Amino acid sequence: MFKKVKKKITAYIIIVFLLLIVFVVPLQGEENQVYPGVFFNGYDLGGKNKEEVYSLLLEEDKKLEQQQVILEIPSMDETIGSSYQEMGISIDKEEIWHKSVAVGRSGTWWENLWKRWKIKREPEEIPLQLQVDKDKMQQEIKERSVTWYQAPIDARILINQDNSIEIIPHEYGREIDINTAVSEIETKISSNPGSVIKINLLFIPVKPSRLKSDIEAYNIEGLVTGFATKFNSENINRTHNIELAAKSMDNCLIAPGEVFSFNDVVGPRTVEKGYDEADIILQNELVPGVGGGVCQVSTTLYNAVLQAELEIIERTPHSMIISYVAPGLDATVVYGYRDLAFRNNTSTHLIVKALVYQGNLEIKIFGRPTRDRKVVIRSTKEKEIFPETIYQEDPTVPKGKYILEKEGGKGYIYKVERFVYDETGELVRTDQISKDYYPPIDRVIRTSVNSPLLSHLRFL
Repeated sequence: MFKKVKKKITAYIIIVFLLLIVFVVPLQGEENQVYPGVFFNGYDLGGKNKEEVYSLLLEEDKKLEQQQVILEIPSMDETIGSSYQEMGISIDKEEIWHKSVAVGRSGTWWENLWKRWKIKREPEEIPLQLQVDKDKMQQEIKERSVTWYQAPIDARILINQDNSIEIIPHEYGREIDINTAVSEIETKISSNPGSVIKINLLFIPVKPSRLKSDIEAYNIEGLVTGFATKFNSENINRTHNIELAAKSMDNCLIAPGEVFSFNDVVGPRTVEKGYDEADIILQNELVPGVGGGVCQVSTTLYNAVLQAELEIIERTPHSMIISYVAPGLDATVVYGYRDLAFRNNTSTHLIVKALVYQGNLEIKIFGRPTRDRKVVIRSTKEKEIFPETIYQEDPTVPKGKYILEKEGGKGYIYKVERFVYDETGELVRTDQISKDYYPPIDRVIRTSVNSPLLSHLRFL
């Protein structure tokens, strides 16, 4: 009896040992191979390593590339289609490989032994699993649906010819809800991978950056002040430059406390920006230069700013007196070098309007008008400065003669003050705005060498 039991035990041990050899102890190099009986889409993956499985999956991926994703907007009866490849949909090769190689390896040794035995008799099919490149899909949907996009329209202020203020309401735009579309596509390829996907696109509103309530909060009620200068409209290039600079700053909105920079708003005055050549002031002379005439825009704005009692941050006079404003009331600008800058020191937003018409340049500032005061700007000449006379010997000048090379001109010092009166006409404040120096221009005379006239010539 004991011998029979011993034989049975020995037989069981031998059987288990053989099973372990067959199913548990893998062959050389089998650790990175799929066990026999594992299939994908009808292909036997048994005995294949990762590289071989990937190669097979790449071929399957190519078959899916042209499968369609249909995007519809039922309310508009419009449809567009994109391929899996365009949408960034592909076979998740890494996931399928992991699932394939895990069959017969993911449990206890006994469970793995049983699994390997079972799949040899009942093959296990690894399901198709897809992955999505979300960035690519979002970009594809965005590009495909661009014709359905409607941009929002900001609320804006309309200033009528009578200087009254009108607020034009905002309008919401619309765009495709791309995130929802991507989520729906992911859900459908997860539940029915490899099939044609059809989804209904939804619109979501696009909020304007400036609402009507934002404009109302600016408290812009009407015209604060304005200033106008005249120019020769027959000077085509100079007129063009004035129009271009004025257009650049027209409707500029300035928040309370914000600093307005003419150079920042108008930008560089270059040929590339559309500016033409016209006279500019350089070293007390008029010479051709790109952007000539722009200083009339900055000067006109400067006078409006003075009338509005805004805080001047930066301003520089020309080197010579100009014709379109009183001395001391000009403001030269050179991009990157000289600027006109001022601060909105009021409690409300301001709007700058620039109008060019029939040889007139008019700049208006809108905000909350102060109707109980009057502002007067006065320019006063404080000093005249006579020029020097420079004599230059020139051998080409006949003996005893002289040639007036440059007429020259006086220099001046001008003081600018601002007088503020209340509604009764009483002076409530006086501000000294500036004291500007316009240098004299030397008179230049060419004479003959050792001319006896040198001692008799004087500036008249």
